[in-house]
Amino acid sequence: MSQYVIREGSQRFQSVEFFIDGVECPHQFRVWERGSASMFVLVKQNSEILGHLRVGDVMDMKYYTDDSFCPTRTMETEISHITRDDQGRFQGHFIVGLALSQSRTGEVAKTLTVKS
Repeated sequence: MSQYVIREGSQRFQSVEFFIDGVECPHQFRVWERGSASMFVLVKQNSEILGHLRVGDVMDMKYYTDDSFCPTRTMETEISHITRDDQGRFQGHFIVGLALSQSRTGEVAKTLTVKS
């Protein structure tokens, strides 16, 4: 069985929030990480936002951290893949992969995977 942790470097992402054109409210998801280079969120298979997400889309997303001195970070993020989970722990959800753009310090961020 895979183990899941939530972190990015020394900082831990708890959740991510973003707006989708054509959808009134922002959506917020828990951030999961599988291994050292793959982070994702889970999106239910019947969620209204699935029809608005496309691989290659780039958008600003607000990441909530566990750091009380820097509780949020907004970062440009690309959707790297959208994968349906028909079996296993996340059955009934999609995994939506997100890749962070280079941070302001020039460090390359980890790949995020989002599952719905």
